[in-house]
Amino acid sequence: LEIPDLFSLGAVCRSWHLIYLEARRLPRCSPNQSPCLVYSSGDRDADTVTLHNMSTNKLYHVTLSEPAFRTRHVMGSSHGWLITADKRSNLILVNPATGAQMAMPPPETMNNVRLRYTEEGVLDGYDVLYISVLFGF
Repeated sequence: LEIPDLFSLGAVCRSWHLIYLEARRLPRCSPNQSPCLVYSSGDRDADTVTLHNMSTNKLYHVTLSEPAFRTRHVMGSSHGWLITADKRSNLILVNPATGAQMAMPPPETMNNVRLRYTEEGVLDGYDVLYISVLFGF
């Protein structure tokens, strides 16, 4: 099912809404789906994502669990998942169609990455340490 069809399915009746809830748990999205524009609208709560189907011009609103979507930056997407980052660069994978979220390991736990902070303790950047497999340095 395309994402808009999935949301429409849930609005038909109570029994179809139960099917919709079950379908949202499935991790797969069809590769042939029309793309949706994803954004946080100022007239909605900070934890609400708006999906704008460009082919039908319909809007769908999905409430996600914390952290609020509006506080994140979208870094990329693949197979229906958005890669989001907060102001400390903690990465969270978000599937707006299913509502699923998955936290990635924090940057400070990654090998070869050193975080730089200002004197006020604000994250300022990263140093990525390169280690050559061929030469050992």
